Amino acid sequence: MRITLTMQNSQNLLNIENDQDQISQISQSVSSGQKLSTPADDPYAWAQSMNIQQGLREYNSILNNITFATGWEQETDSALNQISNLVSQAEQAAITATSTEGTEQSASLASQVDSILQQVLALSNSQYGDQYIFGGASTSSPPFSIDESTGVVTYNGDSNSINVRTAVGSASTGNSTPVNLTGTQVFYYTSGGNNTNVLQELWGLKQAIETGDSATISSKLTTLQDAFNNINDMSAINGGMLSELSTQKSAISAFQTNEQSTLSSLDDTDMASAATQLQQAQTAYQAALQVTGQLENLNLASILTGSSSSS
Repeated sequence: MRITLTMQNSQNLLNIENDQDQISQISQSVSSGQKLSTPADDPYAWAQSMNIQQGLREYNSILNNITFATGWEQETDSALNQISNLVSQAEQAAITATSTEGTEQSASLASQVDSILQQVLALSNSQYGDQYIFGGASTSSPPFSIDESTGVVTYNGDSNSINVRTAVGSASTGNSTPVNLTGTQVFYYTSGGNNTNVLQELWGLKQAIETGDSATISSKLTTLQDAFNNINDMSAINGGMLSELSTQKSAISAFQTNEQSTLSSLDDTDMASAATQLQQAQTAYQAALQVTGQLENLNLASILTGSSSSS
C-alpha cells in the first residue's frame, strides 16, 4: 500500500491533536493536584478511588459515633465519681451521728445529709448535651424524682441501652457499643436481701438523724456501704467501656490513615513525574508541528510541479 503525502499529513494532524489532549490533561492534573478528574483518566484507578472514598466516609461516621460515646461516658464517669464521694460523706455523717448527743449537732448532720441527697438527686438527672444520661433510652426528661415527705423515689426512665456503631462490619459481627448505664443499674441495688435505691437510703438516713433513731442510723451504714460498692462497680464497667472506645478509635484511625495514603497514591499528582511528562508531551507536540509544516511544503511543491508539467 502506497503512503501518500495526504495520508502522512492526516496522521500527523491526529498526532498533534493527541499531543494537545495529553498536554491539556497533564496541565489540569498539575493545576488541580489530582490525577483523576473523570473515569476515562484511568477506569480501574477511578473505581478503586471511589471505593476508598466510600470507606473513608464510613470511618468518619464511626469516629463521630466514638466521639459521641466517649463524651457521654466521660460525663457518666464524672457523675459516678461525685456520687461515690457523696455517699462516702453520708456514711461518715452516719458514723458521727451514732455517737452524737444533742439536738443542735443532730440538726446539723441532718442538714448535711439533706444537702448530700439534693446533690445526688441532681447528679441522677445529669445531662450530656440535652440528653439525660441515666434514663436508659428515655433521654428527653429527668429520670428521677423523690417525694420529700415520704421518701418515695420515682424512676421515669427505662432499662434500655443506647447502642452506637463503633466498629467496621455488619450488625451481626457485634460492631455496636452500649453508651449508657441506666438509672436502675446505678441507683438501685440489693442490700441485706432487700431491693432499695441510693436516694431512698439517703432520705431515710436524714429522717433517722432528725428523730435520733440510732438503730436505723446503724442499719443505714450497711445499706450505704452497699450503695457505695454498687456505684464503684458501675464506675469500673463504665471505665472498661471508655477503654474499649479508645482502642476502637485507635484502630479506626489507623485504618483511615492507611486508606488515605492509598487514595493519595491513586489520586494525587506526582508533580516531578507530571513535569517530566509535560515536557515530553510539549516536545512531541513541537516536533509534530514541524513535521506537519514540512509535509505541507512538500505537498505544495508537488502541486506546483504538477501544474508546471501540465502547461
